[in-house]
Amino acid sequence: MVKETGYYDVLGISPTATEAEIKKAYYMKARQVHPDKNPNDPQAAENFQVLGEAYQVLSDPAQRAAYDAHGKAGVSTETMIDPAAVFAMLFGSELFEDYIGQLAMASMASFEMFTEGEQIDTRKLQEKMKAVQKEREEKLAQILKDRLNQYVQGDKEGFIQQAKSEVQRLNSAAYGGNMLQTIGYIYARQAAKELGKKAIYLGVPFIAEWFRNKGHFIKSQVTAATGAFALLQLQEDMKRQLSTEGNYSEGDLEAYLQSNKELMINSLWKLNVADIEGTLSHVCQMVLQDNTAKKEDLRARAKGLKTLGKIFQKVMLIFLH
Repeated sequence: MVKETGYYDVLGISPTATEAEIKKAYYMKARQVHPDKNPNDPQAAENFQVLGEAYQVLSDPAQRAAYDAHGKAGVSTETMIDPAAVFAMLFGSELFEDYIGQLAMASMASFEMFTEGEQIDTRKLQEKMKAVQKEREEKLAQILKDRLNQYVQGDKEGFIQQAKSEVQRLNSAAYGGNMLQTIGYIYARQAAKELGKKAIYLGVPFIAEWFRNKGHFIKSQVTAATGAFALLQLQEDMKRQLSTEGNYSEGDLEAYLQSNKELMINSLWKLNVADIEGTLSHVCQMVLQDNTAKKEDLRARAKGLKTLGKIFQKVMLIFLH
């Protein structure tokens, strides 16, 4: 018997739910009640907050045991991470789906959720993820071609105005500014690289762009590895600092989690940045090296993409003025 079922009711599950059932319920409900999806509902933020709180308690075995035994009075909300940040790190934002698709971490999570109870074959999982990624890139390439068409057709002013209104809309999402700057950087760099190719006679600009592009890509891979390592390191530090002779209090655990919240969020963000960069680099290549398009249209696409990238990168400046 559990003391109270409030958190279970919020997620729509029973107190006997498995870890996978809790994750699946959160994934489904969070997408329904997310404030991004319900901009006209004043209760949306509060509902999302409650849902995030329920998930963070029930997905942690120690917190769940304390909740089952003592109800809400038995758990602490001091160590909780902002639900909007948690959701953005795990699943991205629906507002950005036309730009980055579903993040690889979200695809992996949903695939694991819907194969609960089955023995997961690593090779099959890799094949599935590869197919999902291919579909993601093809869909994003088509959306980007359609978006750039306004510029290609000659309506440059309308294209710029549309881009600026997009910045305003997207900046409201959790990590919106970070996402816009990341997307903008890749768009501008990939476009500059393509435009540089056509000006080989200039020599230096193209080579300079190539090195700048490669340098950033290598750096982002290192950053992603650092993110994964930081999470593992955090777990190891926790064990080492708190398990000495096994005599640590709940207060010690809370203090440690509280002081490392930022590190956990940043580590997840770094992993997502590498996924976004890798995906969008392929998408831009598909759009700018499309052998079904005319050469002059490809060049116009590259110029439009560079313009869009620069506008996205100026997100902070737009909102400061």
